[in-house]
Amino acid sequence: MVKYLIGLGALVIVAAGYFILVPETTVSQDEVPVSADEEVSLEDMAASARESIPTAVTDTLTLTDALFLPRLQIMEYTYVTTVADARSTARDMRTMIEGRADAICLEGRQMFEMGATQRYSFEDGQGNIFQRVYILPEDCQRLY
Repeated sequence: MVKYLIGLGALVIVAAGYFILVPETTVSQDEVPVSADEEVSLEDMAASARESIPTAVTDTLTLTDALFLPRLQIMEYTYVTTVADARSTARDMRTMIEGRADAICLEGRQMFEMGATQRYSFEDGQGNIFQRVYILPEDCQRLY
């Protein structure tokens, strides 16, 4: 019985020592904190994009919303398609966005330098999001 208590005590000491001595690591990426002025600037960008909503991008795809999600540092653009095969339209738009990624990075340089991510959400006519495309700040760094 004594040797079990000694073994348990040693285990507790090792576990406590581990938590005290090993530095804390986080899984999250190195994020640049957004200042209040930068957050206002990003919200202004979203408001500017919303001024002309809904905006027809193609004859089947319409931009219906643009907003900045400050806690996630995401600038989101939401598109709705009117075709029955919504996924094919989203694939076409995804291909276009990926093909224009360099231009999008350069056009949104200020936003990406503040650490914001662009997210494109595609919805069908019933409001169901069926695809998202992300452009991350680190995707654009090579261009600056």
